Amino acid sequence: MMNYGVNELVEIVKEKREWLSELLQIHSALLLRGFGVSTAQELARVVEAFGWEDMEYVGTSSRTKVVDRVYTANDVPLDRFINFHHEMALTKKLTSKIFFFCFQPSPEGGETSIVPSYIIVEKMEEKLPEFMAKLSELGFIFRLKTPKERDPTTIVIKTWKRFLNTEDEVEAEKRAMELFSCSSINFNKNGTAEMVYGPMSPIKEFGGRKVWFQTISGYSTKGIEMGINFGDGSDFPVEAIDAYKQVLNENCIDLRWQKGDILLLDNLSVQHARRPGKPPRSIFVSICK
Repeated sequence: MMNYGVNELVEIVKEKREWLSELLQIHSALLLRGFGVSTAQELARVVEAFGWEDMEYVGTSSRTKVVDRVYTANDVPLDRFINFHHEMALTKKLTSKIFFFCFQPSPEGGETSIVPSYIIVEKMEEKLPEFMAKLSELGFIFRLKTPKERDPTTIVIKTWKRFLNTEDEVEAEKRAMELFSCSSINFNKNGTAEMVYGPMSPIKEFGGRKVWFQTISGYSTKGIEMGINFGDGSDFPVEAIDAYKQVLNENCIDLRWQKGDILLLDNLSVQHARRPGKPPRSIFVSICK
């Protein structure tokens, strides 16, 4: 069996990138395994070979830049489940592709799970047509509350000052409106802030296909960090949240990482999640316009 290395992978990508892009469009995910990629610098070379424009991460989670185009994945403690979502789904400028690279797999758990978002729409329309009709009519409101101080144990790690890179409330509101699909931001006396998005539809259409783009899983209308309601302020029915979670669990695929794996996702058609794992799991990411 012929052994391929990083140099060979870079050349293959450069030579076959149109074909690889077509495969990604068809299947929404590509796994590159067995090429001996071992560093963030080597990942950056592979990413560059695809020829897509770089995109800087913008969000409430914490990530550390490793090298140009490469960051650590979400720095939330490994024992926490990070629910299914599209990367940077609340930004006005959407990222179309995301690379995940396994620098060090978890000794137990730590899988990255993916699910095609068009399937979520189809299954929810089958299971709960009345809920889907109401959601289409009213949309939903998403609320995100930032912490008073940086809290590495939560999904929303950054304060609003760190998140929006300013201590001025007027400037922060301006940036929230410019960068995100944010309808308002409320600053609280205790140093927290609440960003309100919507009413909006959680479903978008790309390439003629409806996809469930704004997640409703893992949130609560009574939650501290995040909350959801219908556009008229009424609560989501519990059975809708339960059905949504069931659809995710029944249609997802868990990737058991091997060292050196590169997973390329079409971020406009696939949601991803992180299963709880154990140290020293280390995954790097690179995102593209």
